[in-house]
Amino acid sequence: MGANLASMMTEFDSNLSNEEYHDPKFAYRVAMVQKKANNPSTSDLAVEFVKNDTDEAAEINRVLIRDVDKRRFTSRQVWELMQANGYPKFNNNSHMKLWKSLEAKNPDKSFGRAGDYKNTWVWHDSWIERVRAHCEEHAQDYC
Repeated sequence: MGANLASMMTEFDSNLSNEEYHDPKFAYRVAMVQKKANNPSTSDLAVEFVKNDTDEAAEINRVLIRDVDKRRFTSRQVWELMQANGYPKFNNNSHMKLWKSLEAKNPDKSFGRAGDYKNTWVWHDSWIERVRAHCEEHAQDYC
């Protein structure tokens, strides 16, 4: 049975396009966790299934699964979000001054990335958190 499975997987993989093969939506990940057994008869247990809707599954997902494609926000969405969160004077100009002063478009800072369209930029959740912290620190300027 093992040889048949390996053969089927090889056949399946060879028929995928390069784009399909590397598409993260179809990735399957396996986590290997060492487990000590209380007796020799259970020490060779190879697979343990964890139900999806359990606390254990949630913890495994929290630790092992990270977003492949992070949420993206336009500049307008960033400053509108801050306005909706109680900082009505935080506007496009405020946002531009902030990202320039912090060099937030530096890829090493992981605040965002080039957008899907020419000359556009999108911001990630980490930038939203940073902007929110800035607004909190300077509430007198934006309320």
